[in-house]
Amino acid sequence: MSFRLRLTVLVSAAVAVAIVGASVVVYYTDRSQLMSQVDSDLSATLSLPSLTDSLLKVPPKKLGLAAIPVGSTQIVIPNTQKAVRVRVRKKAGGPFFNVPTTRRFTTQTIAGRPSRVLTLVSGPKTIQISSSLVEVDRNLSHLRELLVLISLGGIGVAALLGAAVSRTAVAPLRRLTETTERIIDTGDLSERTGQRGRDEISRLSGRLDELLATLESSLQTQRQLVADASHELRTPIATLRANFEVLADPGALDAGERAELLVDVRDELESITALVGELVELARGEELDVAARDFRLDEVVQGAVDRAARRAPDLSFRTRLEPSVVTGVPERVERAVANLLDNARKWSPAGEAVDVAVRDGVVEVRDRGPGIADEDLPLVFNRFYRSAKARGMPGAGLGLAIVKQIADAHGGMITVDAAPGGGAVLRLQLSPTR
Repeated sequence: MSFRLRLTVLVSAAVAVAIVGASVVVYYTDRSQLMSQVDSDLSATLSLPSLTDSLLKVPPKKLGLAAIPVGSTQIVIPNTQKAVRVRVRKKAGGPFFNVPTTRRFTTQTIAGRPSRVLTLVSGPKTIQISSSLVEVDRNLSHLRELLVLISLGGIGVAALLGAAVSRTAVAPLRRLTETTERIIDTGDLSERTGQRGRDEISRLSGRLDELLATLESSLQTQRQLVADASHELRTPIATLRANFEVLADPGALDAGERAELLVDVRDELESITALVGELVELARGEELDVAARDFRLDEVVQGAVDRAARRAPDLSFRTRLEPSVVTGVPERVERAVANLLDNARKWSPAGEAVDVAVRDGVVEVRDRGPGIADEDLPLVFNRFYRSAKARGMPGAGLGLAIVKQIADAHGGMITVDAAPGGGAVLRLQLSPTR
């Protein structure tokens, strides 16, 4: 059963139940009113002078009866259609009846006809006044037929209204489904549903458009990453290929040239290995791949500084590390700090110092290089971006992009500023644990 058909059935059933329920309420309300009217007429009969004179004050002989026998005798009250049945459990002298003290209404069958009976009891004596319900039953029968016709017609109208309501209600959902199926068939993530509003389907459409925009951006980033990686790998692979072709010719090079070429091959392999490692790091995305935990940021930075100092013996690293506890993945934070130190090592002249500081979850690295041009500041954290000054230096332009990605994954940020007296200051800010 389709959603539209289910909605039609539910709406029709709800309206049908309401119509049938209303018909039942109308029927029993009208029946109650008719019975109340009959009961009122029976009660009013007690105030008729003929009834009072005949039964409450006059002796039996005045009624044309020598005596009221034990049992039941029916008397028709003059000037009315009410039948009075007198039941005496035992003979009693004096007035025929005292004023009745209790009463009750019942529905009985008298002479084959449904009747409403008012029973009055005073001691051992009983008066029953009955009124035929034939006319009442006839009216109720007509009412039942009318209500059945109204209910059947109402159910039919409810089905038509349910179909119309479901068609109108499902129309936005149908358009949303058609758009989604078209996107799946064509693979075009640039298409949008275009439905706007405050209802649930419009909100769903808006969220779907946001999801499509995110997927489109992610796909474009992925394609760009693959294209950039292919471009960056093309040169070292081409160099390696040429070197291997030369090395494959045993008479092309003497021993010294062969040794130099082997060193060049090793350097190219190291460059490719580093580039592949950076691409793997970027492929992780901004989500933490392991559970975050509290750790000492200053200790992680000290370890990264020690390794950087061994790789760059011509530089000095001056540290000012205050105890600072942050939450995250220490291995990835260490990778980010190592990239900052590697960037500072790359730009710092030999014999200069690199200043490293940690305080309140912030890692600050300052170099004494040429600094970053104003036009390059907004772009230094882009993947594969290399400024004009950096194009003659080793690297693929991924180091600072990886730092930004790690900072984003930890809910932090990375900033760069010009340092007083020259050079640049890069700050990696993480949230300290209080």
